[in-house]
Amino acid sequence: MSTYHLNSFTIGAFRGLQGMTFERLGRFNLLIGGNNSGKTSVLEALQAFCNPEDPADWARIANARNTSSRLFSTHSLNDCLVWMFPYTKQTDTGSSGSIQLSSTGACPVREVKASVQPVFGMPDEEDLRYLAKRPLDSNPATGGTYEGIEIKLDSIRAQDGSSTVAESVTRRFWQDVPFIRRRANSFAFPVAAVLGFEYRFAERCADKYSKLKVDQQKDLLELARMFDSGIESISVASENRRPYLRVEHKDFGEAPLMVFGDGMKRVLFIATGLVTAKNGLLLLDEIESGIHAFVLPEIMKWLFKAARENHIQIFATTHSLEAVDAVLLSAKETPDEFVTYRLSKEDHLAKRLNYNLLTDLRVHGGLEIR
Repeated sequence: MSTYHLNSFTIGAFRGLQGMTFERLGRFNLLIGGNNSGKTSVLEALQAFCNPEDPADWARIANARNTSSRLFSTHSLNDCLVWMFPYTKQTDTGSSGSIQLSSTGACPVREVKASVQPVFGMPDEEDLRYLAKRPLDSNPATGGTYEGIEIKLDSIRAQDGSSTVAESVTRRFWQDVPFIRRRANSFAFPVAAVLGFEYRFAERCADKYSKLKVDQQKDLLELARMFDSGIESISVASENRRPYLRVEHKDFGEAPLMVFGDGMKRVLFIATGLVTAKNGLLLLDEIESGIHAFVLPEIMKWLFKAARENHIQIFATTHSLEAVDAVLLSAKETPDEFVTYRLSKEDHLAKRLNYNLLTDLRVHGGLEIR
């Protein structure tokens, strides 16, 4: 049996998921199931699990659903954070329970627990130094103090062979106070999340690329060339102070990424995730998004090869039967590395389907397995 970063992963409680266990994980793990079955929540739980000591990263994860672009947000950051926690119904009011996550495998993180509670007070000096010059309006209902939430993260991770170390981190987030992401020297396991809609926004493409180190940008170019050998260079340009990615192609010349097809945009986003997740986890939401069914098999084959060469374990979601068929075709040479889990929102179970069983259900039986 192969040892992966995660051999098993248990969600004791996270959002609406409770008591869900993923046993005998593979290198490529495909999550299927109906709407609102929790597929995206599983990816979020994995991402949070890999960042067990940085509440700021949890805030970024929680806020990802809150916007379809960098410019528009519907809900407050604090609301988004609270909604990550399982809802516990009490006699008259509802409250948030604790998040509980655990795993086995080569990843050193063993267990993560998180709790949230409302607080009233004042931002600390580090927050105040970054606030806008205009004074903030205090809440008269709280006697001149500010309302917020306190997130506490408790984690256990392996260290030096058989020994373990426990860490506890607390961070407060204040309502209507600009959130400042602080530099943290905390432990984090390599993880990258690629959302289904991101590739549509030029600024997001440029932002993700610009955050890569020079050697990572070189790796990305090589990965992109595995998909399209005509790509000669990738760089960041700007027009009207708005950054965008520029691609030089031997057949089409130099042009903004946005003039290429959605498949190219999506591949570059996935490639960015691959270089960021090297020796870690890559999380792909709606793996088929932006990719025509005709080229899905080619992209899946590229993805399998890149993951194997970079020691990456992939977790992906899909609603597409074409994507399932493309993954099955790509996994044919290494079927033991591929596992599918069908999520059920009714009983909170993740039913494991190996390559042979899924092939029988999908190809031979022609059954609907989403």
